[in-house]
Amino acid sequence: MLADSDAEFDFNPMISPHREDPHLFYRAARERPVTVSPSMGAYMVSRYADIKTVLDDPDTFSSAAALPKIYNNPPEVVAELEAGNVPETAMVVNEDEPRHKQMRALFDAGVSGARVRALLPLMKQRAHELVDGFTGHSADLVSGYAFPYVQTVINAVIGFPAEDGELIQGWTDDLTVLWNPFTPVEDRIASARRVGDYTRYLQEQIDDRRASPRDDMISRLVHGGGGFPGVSDDYIHNIIRGAARVAGFDTTRDAITATVFMALRNPEVAALIAQDPVRTITKVTEEALRHDAPNRALGRITTREVELGGTVLPQGAVLLLLFGAANRDETVFPHPDAVDLNRPNVHDHLAFGKGLHACPGAPLARAEIRVALQTLFASLPGLRLAEDYEPTYIASYFFRGLESLRVRW
Repeated sequence: MLADSDAEFDFNPMISPHREDPHLFYRAARERPVTVSPSMGAYMVSRYADIKTVLDDPDTFSSAAALPKIYNNPPEVVAELEAGNVPETAMVVNEDEPRHKQMRALFDAGVSGARVRALLPLMKQRAHELVDGFTGHSADLVSGYAFPYVQTVINAVIGFPAEDGELIQGWTDDLTVLWNPFTPVEDRIASARRVGDYTRYLQEQIDDRRASPRDDMISRLVHGGGGFPGVSDDYIHNIIRGAARVAGFDTTRDAITATVFMALRNPEVAALIAQDPVRTITKVTEEALRHDAPNRALGRITTREVELGGTVLPQGAVLLLLFGAANRDETVFPHPDAVDLNRPNVHDHLAFGKGLHACPGAPLARAEIRVALQTLFASLPGLRLAEDYEPTYIASYFFRGLESLRVRW
Protein backbone atom coordinates (compact mmCIF):
# COMPACT_ATOMS: atom_id res chain seq x y z
CA MET A 1 0.00 0.00 0.00
CA LEU A 2 1.31 3.49 -0.87
CA ALA A 3 1.96 6.10 1.77
CA ASP A 4 0.02 9.34 1.34
CA SER A 5 3.19 11.15 0.23
CA ASP A 6 3.82 8.48 -2.40
CA ALA A 7 0.24 8.63 -3.69
CA GLU A 8 0.71 12.34 -4.34
CA PHE A 9 4.03 11.80 -6.08
CA ASP A 10 2.77 11.44 -9.63
CA PHE A 11 4.02 11.89 -13.19
CA ASN A 12 1.89 12.56 -16.25
CA PRO A 13 3.79 13.78 -19.34
CA MET A 14 0.55 14.49 -21.20
CA ILE A 15 -0.40 17.53 -19.12
CA SER A 16 1.12 20.53 -17.35
CA PRO A 17 3.54 20.94 -15.73
CA HIS A 18 5.36 17.77 -16.77
CA ARG A 19 4.48 18.11 -20.44
CA GLU A 20 6.45 21.35 -20.64
CA ASP A 21 9.22 20.34 -18.23
CA PRO A 22 9.45 16.72 -17.03
CA HIS A 23 12.65 17.61 -15.19
CA LEU A 24 10.53 19.10 -12.41
CA PHE A 25 9.53 15.53 -11.62
CA TYR A 26 12.85 13.94 -12.58
CA ARG A 27 14.84 16.03 -10.11
CA ALA A 28 12.46 15.19 -7.27
CA ALA A 29 12.36 11.51 -8.22
CA ARG A 30 16.14 11.16 -8.04
CA GLU A 31 16.04 12.32 -4.42
CA ARG A 32 13.73 9.59 -3.13
CA PRO A 33 13.34 5.81 -3.33
CA VAL A 34 11.91 4.24 -6.47
CA THR A 35 8.20 5.06 -6.26
CA VAL A 36 4.98 4.23 -8.13
CA SER A 37 3.35 6.89 -10.28
CA PRO A 38 -0.41 6.25 -10.16
CA SER A 39 -0.96 7.88 -13.56
CA MET A 40 1.74 5.85 -15.29
CA GLY A 41 0.87 2.66 -13.39
CA ALA A 42 4.52 1.76 -12.83
CA TYR A 43 7.52 2.33 -10.62
CA MET A 44 9.51 5.34 -11.82
CA VAL A 45 13.25 4.58 -12.08
CA SER A 46 15.09 7.87 -12.40
CA ARG A 47 18.65 7.55 -11.07
CA TYR A 48 21.44 6.63 -13.47
CA ALA A 49 22.85 3.88 -11.24
CA ASP A 50 19.43 2.27 -10.76
CA ILE A 51 18.68 2.26 -14.48
CA LYS A 52 22.10 0.74 -15.20
CA THR A 53 21.38 -1.95 -12.62
CA VAL A 54 18.18 -2.82 -14.46
CA LEU A 55 19.77 -2.77 -17.92
CA ASP A 56 22.67 -4.95 -16.74
CA ASP A 57 20.42 -7.66 -15.26
CA PRO A 58 17.95 -8.82 -17.94
CA ASP A 59 17.30 -12.05 -16.03
CA THR A 60 15.75 -10.15 -13.12
CA PHE A 61 14.29 -7.29 -15.14
CA SER A 62 12.56 -8.75 -18.18
CA SER A 63 12.01 -6.70 -21.33
CA ALA A 64 8.58 -8.23 -21.88
CA ALA A 65 7.03 -4.94 -20.68
CA ALA A 66 9.34 -2.66 -22.68
CA LEU A 67 6.44 -1.44 -24.83
CA PRO A 68 2.73 -1.99 -24.17
CA LYS A 69 0.62 -4.50 -26.08
CA ILE A 70 -2.08 -3.06 -28.30
CA TYR A 71 -4.32 -6.00 -27.38
CA ASN A 72 -4.27 -4.79 -23.76
CA ASN A 73 -6.67 -2.03 -24.82
CA PRO A 74 -10.35 -1.94 -23.73
CA PRO A 75 -12.64 -4.65 -25.24
CA GLU A 76 -14.22 -2.35 -27.81
CA VAL A 77 -10.76 -1.46 -29.13
CA VAL A 78 -9.67 -5.09 -29.19
CA ALA A 79 -12.82 -5.98 -31.15
CA GLU A 80 -11.72 -3.63 -33.95
CA LEU A 81 -8.21 -5.13 -33.95
CA GLU A 82 -9.64 -8.64 -34.20
CA ALA A 83 -11.98 -7.60 -37.00
CA GLY A 84 -8.96 -6.30 -38.94
CA ASN A 85 -6.93 -9.49 -38.27
CA VAL A 86 -4.19 -7.34 -36.73
CA PRO A 87 -1.42 -9.62 -35.44
CA GLU A 88 0.53 -9.01 -32.26
CA THR A 89 3.74 -10.71 -31.19
CA ALA A 90 6.68 -9.46 -29.18
CA MET A 91 8.92 -6.89 -30.86
CA VAL A 92 12.72 -6.86 -30.71
CA VAL A 93 12.68 -4.52 -27.73
CA ASN A 94 10.23 -6.81 -25.86
CA GLU A 95 12.20 -10.00 -26.38
CA ASP A 96 14.44 -11.69 -23.81
CA GLU A 97 17.18 -14.16 -24.65
CA PRO A 98 17.51 -16.45 -26.47
CA ARG A 99 14.80 -15.23 -28.88
CA HIS A 100 16.16 -11.70 -28.78
CA LYS A 101 19.45 -12.76 -30.40
CA GLN A 102 17.81 -13.80 -33.68
CA MET A 103 15.46 -10.80 -33.80
CA ARG A 104 18.31 -8.40 -33.07
CA ALA A 105 20.66 -9.91 -35.66
CA LEU A 106 18.09 -9.49 -38.44
CA PHE A 107 17.17 -5.98 -37.33
CA ASP A 108 20.84 -4.95 -37.05
CA ALA A 109 21.45 -6.06 -40.63
CA GLY A 110 18.80 -3.64 -41.81
CA VAL A 111 20.60 -0.68 -40.21
CA SER A 112 24.22 -1.86 -40.56
CA GLY A 113 27.12 0.51 -41.07
CA ALA A 114 27.20 -0.37 -44.75
CA ARG A 115 23.47 0.33 -45.05
CA VAL A 116 23.85 3.69 -43.30
CA ARG A 117 26.70 4.68 -45.64
CA ALA A 118 24.61 3.67 -48.64
CA LEU A 119 21.81 5.96 -47.42
CA LEU A 120 23.99 9.06 -47.04
CA PRO A 121 23.36 10.30 -50.61
CA LEU A 122 19.60 10.03 -50.03
CA MET A 123 19.90 11.94 -46.73
CA LYS A 124 21.89 14.74 -48.36
CA GLN A 125 19.58 14.93 -51.36
CA ARG A 126 16.43 15.08 -49.25
CA ALA A 127 17.88 17.64 -46.82
CA HIS A 128 18.87 19.94 -49.69
CA GLU A 129 15.50 19.49 -51.40
CA LEU A 130 13.70 20.60 -48.26
CA VAL A 131 15.96 23.59 -47.59
CA ASP A 132 15.73 24.66 -51.23
CA GLY A 133 11.95 24.49 -50.91
CA PHE A 134 11.80 27.04 -48.11
CA THR A 135 10.16 30.29 -49.19
CA GLY A 136 11.05 33.68 -47.79
CA HIS A 137 13.31 33.78 -44.77
CA SER A 138 11.46 31.70 -42.20
CA ALA A 139 10.38 28.10 -41.63
CA ASP A 140 9.13 25.61 -39.06
CA LEU A 141 11.90 23.02 -38.81
CA VAL A 142 9.58 20.39 -37.31
CA SER A 143 6.87 20.20 -39.98
CA GLY A 144 8.94 21.62 -42.84
CA TYR A 145 12.24 19.83 -42.32
CA ALA A 146 12.78 17.15 -39.67
CA PHE A 147 9.41 15.46 -40.24
CA PRO A 148 9.64 14.90 -44.02
CA TYR A 149 13.40 14.31 -43.91
CA VAL A 150 13.27 11.48 -41.36
CA GLN A 151 10.15 10.06 -42.97
CA THR A 152 12.01 9.69 -46.28
CA VAL A 153 14.99 7.97 -44.67
CA ILE A 154 13.16 5.48 -42.45
CA ASN A 155 10.80 4.48 -45.25
CA ALA A 156 13.82 3.77 -47.47
CA VAL A 157 15.41 1.66 -44.72
CA ILE A 158 12.26 -0.42 -44.32
CA GLY A 159 11.46 -0.60 -48.02
CA PHE A 160 8.21 1.36 -48.14
CA PRO A 161 7.51 3.12 -51.45
CA ALA A 162 8.30 6.83 -51.18
CA GLU A 163 4.89 7.79 -52.59
CA ASP A 164 3.15 6.03 -49.67
CA GLY A 165 4.86 8.15 -47.01
CA GLU A 166 1.84 10.10 -45.79
CA LEU A 167 -0.37 7.01 -45.74
CA ILE A 168 2.18 5.11 -43.64
CA GLN A 169 2.68 8.07 -41.33
CA GLY A 170 -1.03 8.15 -40.58
CA TRP A 171 -0.97 4.48 -39.63
CA THR A 172 2.16 5.01 -37.55
CA ASP A 173 0.38 7.75 -35.63
CA ASP A 174 -2.51 5.33 -35.09
CA LEU A 175 -0.16 2.83 -33.49
CA THR A 176 1.16 5.40 -30.99
CA VAL A 177 -2.46 6.21 -30.13
CA LEU A 178 -3.05 2.53 -29.31
CA TRP A 179 0.04 2.45 -27.10
CA ASN A 180 -1.02 5.51 -25.12
CA PRO A 181 -3.30 4.71 -22.17
CA PHE A 182 -4.17 8.41 -21.80
CA THR A 183 -5.83 8.59 -25.25
CA PRO A 184 -9.67 8.63 -25.23
CA VAL A 185 -11.17 5.23 -26.02
CA GLU A 186 -13.11 6.62 -29.01
CA ASP A 187 -9.84 7.71 -30.62
CA ARG A 188 -8.32 4.30 -29.97
CA ILE A 189 -11.30 2.58 -31.61
CA ALA A 190 -10.84 4.66 -34.77
CA SER A 191 -7.10 4.00 -34.80
CA ALA A 192 -7.62 0.25 -34.32
CA ARG A 193 -9.92 0.22 -37.34
CA ARG A 194 -7.31 1.93 -39.51
CA VAL A 195 -4.54 -0.40 -38.28
CA GLY A 196 -6.51 -3.17 -39.99
CA ASP A 197 -5.84 -1.36 -43.27
CA TYR A 198 -2.16 -1.08 -42.29
CA THR A 199 -2.07 -4.84 -41.70
CA ARG A 200 -3.34 -5.57 -45.19
CA TYR A 201 -0.88 -3.09 -46.70
CA LEU A 202 2.09 -4.59 -44.80
CA GLN A 203 1.12 -8.11 -45.84
CA GLU A 204 1.21 -7.04 -49.49
CA GLN A 205 4.73 -5.72 -48.96
CA ILE A 206 5.80 -8.94 -47.23
CA ASP A 207 4.35 -11.11 -50.00
CA ASP A 208 6.10 -8.97 -52.61
CA ARG A 209 9.51 -9.41 -50.92
CA ARG A 210 8.98 -13.13 -50.56
CA ALA A 211 8.68 -13.31 -54.34
CA SER A 212 11.20 -10.55 -55.18
CA PRO A 213 13.76 -9.76 -52.45
CA ARG A 214 15.34 -6.30 -52.31
CA ASP A 215 17.97 -4.53 -50.25
CA ASP A 216 15.62 -3.49 -47.46
CA MET A 217 14.57 -4.48 -43.95
CA ILE A 218 11.38 -6.23 -45.04
CA SER A 219 13.37 -8.58 -47.29
CA ARG A 220 15.89 -9.27 -44.55
CA LEU A 221 13.16 -10.23 -42.10
CA VAL A 222 11.42 -12.42 -44.68
CA HIS A 223 14.47 -14.28 -45.94
CA GLY A 224 16.85 -14.10 -42.98
CA GLY A 225 20.61 -13.68 -43.09
CA GLY A 226 23.78 -13.82 -41.05
CA GLY A 227 23.16 -17.44 -40.18
CA PHE A 228 19.60 -16.82 -38.99
CA PRO A 229 16.40 -17.79 -40.81
CA GLY A 230 13.64 -15.31 -41.55
CA VAL A 231 10.80 -14.83 -39.10
CA SER A 232 7.06 -15.33 -39.34
CA ASP A 233 4.85 -12.77 -41.03
CA ASP A 234 3.25 -11.85 -37.70
CA TYR A 235 6.68 -10.99 -36.26
CA ILE A 236 7.49 -8.91 -39.34
CA HIS A 237 4.30 -6.90 -38.88
CA ASN A 238 5.22 -6.07 -35.30
CA ILE A 239 8.89 -5.33 -35.94
CA ILE A 240 8.23 -3.10 -38.94
CA ARG A 241 5.27 -1.14 -37.64
CA GLY A 242 6.67 -0.66 -34.13
CA ALA A 243 10.41 -1.04 -33.58
CA ALA A 244 11.32 0.23 -37.04
CA ARG A 245 8.66 2.73 -38.12
CA VAL A 246 7.59 4.30 -34.81
CA ALA A 247 10.92 4.23 -32.97
CA GLY A 248 12.88 5.02 -36.12
CA PHE A 249 10.78 8.08 -36.88
CA ASP A 250 9.68 9.89 -33.72
CA THR A 251 12.95 9.68 -31.82
CA THR A 252 15.11 10.87 -34.72
CA ARG A 253 12.76 13.69 -35.67
CA ASP A 254 12.79 14.90 -32.07
CA ALA A 255 16.55 14.49 -31.73
CA ILE A 256 17.16 16.64 -34.81
CA THR A 257 14.98 19.48 -33.60
CA ALA A 258 16.34 19.27 -30.02
CA THR A 259 19.90 19.52 -31.37
CA VAL A 260 19.11 22.49 -33.63
CA PHE A 261 17.24 24.18 -30.76
CA MET A 262 20.21 23.71 -28.43
CA ALA A 263 22.54 25.27 -31.01
CA LEU A 264 20.28 28.24 -31.73
CA ARG A 265 19.42 29.14 -28.13
CA ASN A 266 23.13 29.14 -27.25
CA PRO A 267 24.81 31.68 -29.58
CA GLU A 268 28.28 30.48 -28.64
CA VAL A 269 27.37 27.01 -29.92
CA ALA A 270 26.06 28.36 -33.23
CA ALA A 271 29.28 30.37 -33.59
CA LEU A 272 31.36 27.23 -33.06
CA ILE A 273 29.34 25.40 -35.72
CA ALA A 274 30.14 28.18 -38.17
CA GLN A 275 33.88 27.93 -37.35
CA ASP A 276 34.23 24.13 -37.21
CA PRO A 277 30.99 22.44 -38.31
CA VAL A 278 32.19 18.83 -38.45
CA ARG A 279 33.62 18.67 -34.94
CA THR A 280 31.05 20.94 -33.31
CA ILE A 281 27.99 19.21 -34.76
CA THR A 282 29.22 15.88 -33.40
CA LYS A 283 29.68 17.41 -29.95
CA VAL A 284 26.37 19.26 -29.85
CA THR A 285 24.53 16.13 -31.04
CA GLU A 286 25.76 14.07 -28.10
CA GLU A 287 25.13 16.84 -25.58
CA ALA A 288 21.61 17.35 -26.94
CA LEU A 289 20.91 13.62 -26.74
CA ARG A 290 21.98 13.73 -23.09
CA HIS A 291 20.24 16.99 -22.25
CA ASP A 292 16.91 16.26 -24.02
CA ALA A 293 16.67 12.52 -24.65
CA PRO A 294 13.93 11.95 -27.27
CA ASN A 295 12.93 8.55 -25.88
CA ARG A 296 11.22 9.25 -22.57
CA ALA A 297 11.14 5.73 -21.17
CA LEU A 298 10.94 2.00 -21.75
CA GLY A 299 9.40 -0.58 -19.43
CA ARG A 300 10.64 -3.63 -17.59
CA ILE A 301 8.94 -6.24 -15.40
CA THR A 302 10.53 -8.04 -12.47
CA THR A 303 10.89 -11.82 -12.61
CA ARG A 304 11.46 -12.12 -8.85
CA GLU A 305 11.34 -10.00 -5.71
CA VAL A 306 14.27 -7.59 -5.76
CA GLU A 307 15.47 -4.40 -4.06
CA LEU A 308 16.07 -1.40 -6.30
CA GLY A 309 16.74 2.19 -5.37
CA GLY A 310 15.69 1.77 -1.75
CA THR A 311 12.45 -0.06 -2.56
CA VAL A 312 11.65 -3.78 -2.42
CA LEU A 313 9.83 -4.65 -5.64
CA PRO A 314 7.59 -7.72 -5.82
CA GLN A 315 7.74 -10.21 -8.65
CA GLY A 316 5.72 -8.86 -11.58
CA ALA A 317 6.34 -5.20 -10.76
CA VAL A 318 6.27 -2.94 -13.83
CA LEU A 319 9.03 -0.33 -14.06
CA LEU A 320 9.52 2.67 -16.33
CA LEU A 321 13.17 3.53 -16.97
CA LEU A 322 13.26 7.33 -17.29
CA PHE A 323 16.26 7.85 -19.55
CA GLY A 324 15.85 11.62 -19.58
CA ALA A 325 16.06 11.69 -15.79
CA ALA A 326 19.20 9.54 -15.71
CA ASN A 327 20.84 11.76 -18.31
CA ARG A 328 20.65 14.69 -15.89
CA ASP A 329 21.76 12.77 -12.82
CA GLU A 330 24.17 15.16 -11.12
CA THR A 331 26.18 12.28 -9.63
CA VAL A 332 27.18 11.28 -13.18
CA PHE A 333 26.96 14.52 -15.16
CA PRO A 334 28.07 17.58 -13.12
CA HIS A 335 25.96 20.69 -13.73
CA PRO A 336 23.51 18.53 -15.68
CA ASP A 337 21.17 21.33 -16.80
CA ALA A 338 24.01 23.28 -18.41
CA VAL A 339 25.14 22.86 -22.03
CA ASP A 340 28.76 21.71 -22.09
CA LEU A 341 30.16 20.61 -25.44
CA ASN A 342 33.34 19.38 -23.78
CA ARG A 343 31.66 17.14 -21.22
CA PRO A 344 34.21 14.29 -20.88
CA ASN A 345 31.70 11.51 -20.26
CA VAL A 346 28.92 12.67 -22.58
CA HIS A 347 28.90 9.33 -24.42
CA ASP A 348 27.72 7.68 -21.21
CA HIS A 349 24.24 9.13 -21.79
CA LEU A 350 21.32 6.71 -22.04
CA ALA A 351 19.43 8.30 -24.93
CA PHE A 352 19.92 5.08 -26.91
CA GLY A 353 19.85 2.79 -23.89
CA LYS A 354 22.71 0.47 -22.95
CA GLY A 355 23.46 -3.22 -22.86
CA LEU A 356 21.42 -5.99 -24.46
CA HIS A 357 18.75 -3.66 -25.82
CA ALA A 358 20.88 -0.68 -26.82
CA CYS A 359 19.18 0.93 -29.79
CA PRO A 360 20.29 -0.74 -33.05
CA GLY A 361 19.34 2.38 -34.99
CA ALA A 362 21.75 4.67 -33.11
CA PRO A 363 24.33 4.91 -35.95
CA LEU A 364 21.55 5.68 -38.44
CA ALA A 365 20.07 8.36 -36.16
CA ARG A 366 23.45 10.00 -35.60
CA ALA A 367 24.06 10.09 -39.35
CA GLU A 368 20.63 11.63 -39.98
CA ILE A 369 21.22 14.31 -37.33
CA ARG A 370 24.68 15.12 -38.70
CA VAL A 371 23.51 15.53 -42.29
CA ALA A 372 20.45 17.53 -41.22
CA LEU A 373 22.51 20.02 -39.20
CA GLN A 374 25.33 20.31 -41.70
CA THR A 375 22.85 21.12 -44.47
CA LEU A 376 20.91 23.66 -42.40
CA PHE A 377 23.86 25.64 -41.12
CA ALA A 378 25.71 25.57 -44.44
CA SER A 379 22.67 26.61 -46.46
CA LEU A 380 21.04 29.22 -44.21
CA PRO A 381 23.51 31.89 -43.08
CA GLY A 382 22.37 33.77 -40.01
CA LEU A 383 20.06 30.94 -38.92
CA ARG A 384 18.35 31.94 -35.67
CA LEU A 385 15.20 31.40 -33.65
CA ALA A 386 12.16 33.47 -34.62
CA GLU A 387 11.92 36.52 -32.37
CA ASP A 388 8.60 35.51 -30.80
CA TYR A 389 9.30 31.77 -30.64
CA GLU A 390 8.44 29.94 -27.41
CA PRO A 391 9.03 26.19 -27.28
CA THR A 392 6.06 23.90 -26.67
CA TYR A 393 6.23 20.12 -26.45
CA ILE A 394 4.05 17.36 -27.84
CA ALA A 395 1.75 15.48 -25.48
CA SER A 396 3.33 12.04 -25.66
CA TYR A 397 3.55 9.00 -23.43
CA PHE A 398 6.88 7.84 -24.91
CA PHE A 399 8.58 10.72 -26.73
CA ARG A 400 9.92 14.15 -25.80
CA GLY A 401 9.79 16.47 -28.79
CA LEU A 402 9.06 20.02 -29.88
CA GLU A 403 5.71 20.78 -31.48
CA SER A 404 7.35 23.40 -33.68
CA LEU A 405 10.73 25.07 -34.18
CA ARG A 406 10.27 28.38 -35.95
CA VAL A 407 13.43 29.95 -37.32
CA ARG A 408 14.61 32.84 -39.49
CA TRP A 409 17.76 33.50 -41.47
